[in-house]
Amino acid sequence: MKKGLLDEEESPSHELTAIHLDEVSEDTRLSPNKHASEVDRTFFHGLPSQVVRTSRGDIHVMIQGDTSKKRTSIVTLHDIGQNHISGFQSIFSFHQFRPLLDNFTVYHLNFPGQQENAQELPQDYAYPTMDEMTGMVEEVLKYYNLTNTICFGIGAGANVFVRLGLMDPRHVECCILVNATCTASSWSEWGYEKMSSHYLKTKGMTQFCEDFLLSHYFGKVDETTNTDLLSIVRDNLRAIKYPRNLAMFMESYSKRPNIKITRPVIGDKTSNTMKCGTLIITGANSPAVDDTVNLNSKLDPAKTTWMKITDATSLVLDEQPTNVTNAIVLFLQGYGHAMKTRPPTLSFTRQEEIQGPPAIC
Repeated sequence: MKKGLLDEEESPSHELTAIHLDEVSEDTRLSPNKHASEVDRTFFHGLPSQVVRTSRGDIHVMIQGDTSKKRTSIVTLHDIGQNHISGFQSIFSFHQFRPLLDNFTVYHLNFPGQQENAQELPQDYAYPTMDEMTGMVEEVLKYYNLTNTICFGIGAGANVFVRLGLMDPRHVECCILVNATCTASSWSEWGYEKMSSHYLKTKGMTQFCEDFLLSHYFGKVDETTNTDLLSIVRDNLRAIKYPRNLAMFMESYSKRPNIKITRPVIGDKTSNTMKCGTLIITGANSPAVDDTVNLNSKLDPAKTTWMKITDATSLVLDEQPTNVTNAIVLFLQGYGHAMKTRPPTLSFTRQEEIQGPPAIC
């Protein structure tokens, strides 16, 4: 359930499994530009791109890493109001996250019409539903012959990856889900998204649309909100060239059906749940906290970790990159990946590495 602008219910009292609460003592809660140098930002904008034609439309894919090497692939998918750059550039350019990427090839996917400098979608284009989008992602994975991938999704992208993990587990080794939901929109969320999509189609990015999307990311915007990040998000939203594309995406997401998923019970072979390992991440101040709790309650506790990070909103990747990096490194090492990558909280300087114990006299 959404909070802030969409506040309507108390937090559900589901049982939580594998909860990790990280206290924050870092000075990285700034803007994405603080995490990425100009060289990094130029590199991310210049990633090789391909257009994969699927049965429901084109998917723009940006590839990061050497595709000639046989190694595990990470597939990313962003949230509403984002593209692969605004969603993932900050964390993928973060200096403590970059060493992890040496072990993978990354395929950044964009929902139809949401990529940077996207052209306006045709007037007669029927935007895919979340289930249809799941099929499109599967077609992209088959196009690149990808199996046992690591799916890294935010919001709407995370919702698609949950559906993919249920529909065809062969393609998913594990999932990293940020602000994921498995339920349909609440009435209030549906109403705000319906109004926002109407304005986006008829008037463009109005103040109402902007406020709704900001509430989707930050919850209640007040004096505690990170002003640097808020300003960047506003600029990104106002820079969208064809708001109608976003309107179609938001309509599709607002009409998403419930994902039929249940927590497995010993002896019950009929339960429908994800078979892959899952790391669920959210910020303590995110409007999506309750949604992540609900999803966690329906997954196998032996394969699922739920993590709420303090001093963060839905944009937790931007606000707390060190804690996020630490969680992801440890999670992936549990699956045998990046075993030589040292988590940030366990890092030490060269001087500390060679320094022996004090002499005993």
